[in-house]
Amino acid sequence: MKHILTTAIAALLLAACAQNNQPARTLYYWGDFNKQQYQTLNNALTPQEQIANMEKYFIDAQSNQAKAAPGTHAHLGMLYAKVGNLAGAKTQFEMEKQAFPESTAYMNFLLKNVAGVKS
Repeated sequence: MKHILTTAIAALLLAACAQNNQPARTLYYWGDFNKQQYQTLNNALTPQEQIANMEKYFIDAQSNQAKAAPGTHAHLGMLYAKVGNLAGAKTQFEMEKQAFPESTAYMNFLLKNVAGVKS
């Protein structure tokens, strides 16, 4: 009787462990964002190529039904500002503020500087 009870408990424990074979979902979608930041810092790609990669990142995040990672909208905004797309930059900075309220002070600083740039 004791042997049967021990075997049943072991089988239940193994079954419980086998149930959790799904990869853990993270809070945010990171994709290749770190790689893209690295390429930006090393000027590995043109700003237009970097913008295209970031726009693809947001499409990938949406298709994975995940939230974009902190800093991604700000990063795209900086790229837009770099190529002179000030409206796009402002939009991305506002989106970063909305998604991550703790970034408000820095995003307001960037918005102020973008607003001061004459196109």
